[in-house]
Amino acid sequence: MNSIISQEPVNSVSGIGPRAVSALKRLGITTIWDLILHFPTGYQDRSQITPIAELSREGEYAVIRGTISRTAINGTGKNSIFNIFLSDSTGTLRISIFHFKPYQLQQITQEQEICVYGKISFFNGQPQMTNPEFFNSHENQHSFTPVYGLTHGIKMTAMRKYIDSALAMLNSDNLAELIPENLITEHSGYTLRQCFQKIHHPDISESLLKLAEFRSIFCKRIILEELTAHQLSLIKLREMNNRNNGLAISPIPKLMNKFVKSLPFKPTGAQLRVTDEIIHDLGQNIPMNRLVQGDVGAGKTLVAAMAALTVVGNGYQAAIMAPTEILAEQHAEKISKMFESLNIKTATLLGKYKAAQKKTQLKLIESGEAGIIIGTHAIFQDAVHYANLKLIVIDEQHRFGVDQRLKLRSKAEKDGITPHVLAMTATPIPRTLAQTMYADMKVSVLDELPPGRTPIKTFMLSTEHKNKLLPRIMENCQKHLQVYWVCCLVNESDTLEECQDTENARDYLQTNLPDLKIDIVHGQMKAAEKEAAMIKFKKGETDILVATSVIEVGVDVPNAFLIVIENAERYGLAQLHQLRGRVGRGKIESYCCLLCSDSISPAGIERMEVLKESSDGFYIAEKDLEIRGPGDLMGTRQTGEMIFKAANLFRDQDLLEQAATIASSIHSNYPEHETDLLKRWYPDGETASQA
Repeated sequence: MNSIISQEPVNSVSGIGPRAVSALKRLGITTIWDLILHFPTGYQDRSQITPIAELSREGEYAVIRGTISRTAINGTGKNSIFNIFLSDSTGTLRISIFHFKPYQLQQITQEQEICVYGKISFFNGQPQMTNPEFFNSHENQHSFTPVYGLTHGIKMTAMRKYIDSALAMLNSDNLAELIPENLITEHSGYTLRQCFQKIHHPDISESLLKLAEFRSIFCKRIILEELTAHQLSLIKLREMNNRNNGLAISPIPKLMNKFVKSLPFKPTGAQLRVTDEIIHDLGQNIPMNRLVQGDVGAGKTLVAAMAALTVVGNGYQAAIMAPTEILAEQHAEKISKMFESLNIKTATLLGKYKAAQKKTQLKLIESGEAGIIIGTHAIFQDAVHYANLKLIVIDEQHRFGVDQRLKLRSKAEKDGITPHVLAMTATPIPRTLAQTMYADMKVSVLDELPPGRTPIKTFMLSTEHKNKLLPRIMENCQKHLQVYWVCCLVNESDTLEECQDTENARDYLQTNLPDLKIDIVHGQMKAAEKEAAMIKFKKGETDILVATSVIEVGVDVPNAFLIVIENAERYGLAQLHQLRGRVGRGKIESYCCLLCSDSISPAGIERMEVLKESSDGFYIAEKDLEIRGPGDLMGTRQTGEMIFKAANLFRDQDLLEQAATIASSIHSNYPEHETDLLKRWYPDGETASQA
């Protein structure tokens, strides 16, 4: 096997064919490395066998071991049900299998001993299970059984088999220990291979709480390596930046004043201050590398426009890259309108453009006629040739990894001149954390909101009382207002029974509000499907959009008056604040409803109270770090759009300093390990930087 495991395609794993490759890609899994980093979302304890007579609670999950006493098929055709009667010394359990396959009939024989795991229900006082999971009664029960996030086309049994096969392929050649043991004394004692094995199959003695919070020693060991690789990449970027030549771009006060006067509003003091910081950087012959943090609605687009104006006014080009096509279109619409009076031409490049439309835009870019180019990552494809690109603006930069930032620099370099880079994020990060995570960048903060923003009223409601929301939703949707309904799961989970999923939420809303148009969007959908759903919602063709946190950074929908967040206690404060920012985009009174379980912890209640009391993203981010408790089990991993595969910027702050120290030592004393670590975690970025 290739020693760079992060470049080894997932179809190298036994049993993974073309269909599975396509399905896994929807989960962001394309390599063996991605597959073993697809950590469980929960675990099943199958070590405890429950006697059938002791089953008493509706909805509980249990393991039953018994002997098949008889079978029967009820009904015909697609509506037929295969019933299995499983008996132990205390009673009999009926198991109903819907949509069964012929081979299942052949596998089930009378007097056969089997084990099943599933949800218990009762009919006429008798216990039953529907479509449980079967497993061999003699299987080793000394470890928890993992539960994974799935997508259409992959069943749980298949995912477990794929990951186990991948784990079996690991060895000292393809998963070498790249951090010297003397640098990680606290997290040593286990090889990286053993850590992966323990995460996917933890011993029954392990703490489920620690595993769920990614705080086990095995998780920390892998997270520490990823953070170390990240710090090494920052060292690399910083050294590259110091070696590179930039073009000093002069300020143009008259043009800037003309532009500001043409705006229908007055920029905030924070916008003007941050713009001055950017213009100062642009005037240096060292490439700018600045991060602008701005809370939801702080006006980052205007800052990007003023930076671009300085560059275009000097006869050069600026490119603005957004993570999604709908956001790119939104930027293009706003910025084109801003520059209309100055006769500055823009070009837009999106993956969905047809050949003729794309060709027209490419000509505008190559000729230099278009001063500002806006799009997704499509603006840096091989077919795009810039006349004189000198500024790259990356919106929502946390959605683009270090490897992509390296690619951008490589693509845009020309005649020995490296373009200036301005990154922007709406995720407030405490300054001390930002300095560690983005050590290669200068940081500016937009800490002032434009006047006129409608305050969002935030309230907490028990999940059991969510029916109270329905009349208000119906009344307002009849007035052409709209609602976001956010869930932390895509599909129903066996291990997170209290968590609402998008499928069931949509069914619940459609049943109770049959006259409203309801759509769904989540991270496991194809990009085109997500875009289509968001566009329909933006156009007002959908009343309620049921979604996962994939809409955390989304489009402006001024008519959205309410966002309902189910299982709010499972999110971090910073993420809840981002989600809340989807409403209050217009002048209508807006609300955020935090639906919480009755079993919410005291720390969870404290977090909800912070959100109810404050709309300051930076204050909320600081409090998030102070009081975050259990929860955030799903976090942003489900969206598939975070730059880290195992680490979490907020959760793992206690490891950042150690990672920085280790990275510095490796950079100075173990250069061969530095190269291999970067290849393991950032295979594309390493290649790009060497190109």
